[in-house]
Amino acid sequence: MSLYRVQGFPCPIHMKGRNLPTPCGEQLLLEGKVAACLAPSEFLCDGPGTGRRTCDCPLCEANATQVGPIAHLCPRCRTEALDEIGHRNLFTHLVQS
Repeated sequence: MSLYRVQGFPCPIHMKGRNLPTPCGEQLLLEGKVAACLAPSEFLCDGPGTGRRTCDCPLCEANATQVGPIAHLCPRCRTEALDEIGHRNLFTHLVQS
């Protein structure tokens, strides 16, 4: 059983089933408190991971940053990429890599 946060509902909803997407794992500030996004995920983060090929954090459309035709970054990997490249454009850095 998974918890999902659906727009228009005040609290997370319990859903169960076999082919449900993983809830988005990003943190949000809701009503002054940090909470998980819990929206149904549509993407996985393609940023570098520790000990794995990619980060693979489940992401909803609102938290995913598209950096290629089928590549997306979570907010954490996007921030790390921007810190590494300084003032250059993130897209330009990824194309040159």
